[in-house]
Amino acid sequence: MVENEDYDRLKSIIKDETIPRYFTYTLTVEDASKAKDSSSIKVYVIELTSANIAIGFTLPNIKKLAKELLVAFTASPDAQRPNPEYLRFKCEFSDNQRKANYDGSNLEKLEYIGTWLEKTFEKKTVMFYLFDYQGIGNT
Repeated sequence: MVENEDYDRLKSIIKDETIPRYFTYTLTVEDASKAKDSSSIKVYVIELTSANIAIGFTLPNIKKLAKELLVAFTASPDAQRPNPEYLRFKCEFSDNQRKANYDGSNLEKLEYIGTWLEKTFEKKTVMFYLFDYQGIGNT
C-alpha cells in the first residue's frame, strides 16, 4: 500500500505491466564483529527512478527471491477512489549486491538500515517504503 499521491504517479507511468527506469539490488546487513553467533538480514530494494519511489522488503528465510517479480501496489480507499485497483508491473531482479555492517539483533539491523535508506532517499526527494515480510518486527 502506498500514499495516494504516489499511487497517482505510479498509475500515470505503469503501462502494460511495465515501468520505465528501475534499479534493483540486495542489501545485506551483517554484524561488524563477525562473531560466532552473528546474524544477517537481507533487504531487497527496487528503486523506481521514473516515479521517485523506492521500495525495500524482507522475505522469510525459507523463501528465495525469484529473478522476475510481479510487483503490485494499491492505495487506501478515499472519496476519489472508493475501490483502488491494483497497479502491477514486472521487473527483473538483478544480482547487484550491497553490504552494510551493524552490530545488533535482526530488528536493530532492520531499523538501522531502514532509517539509513529512508534518509538517503529523502535527500534525493524519493519516497521510501519498507515492508517486513520476514516478520522481524514481530519478534
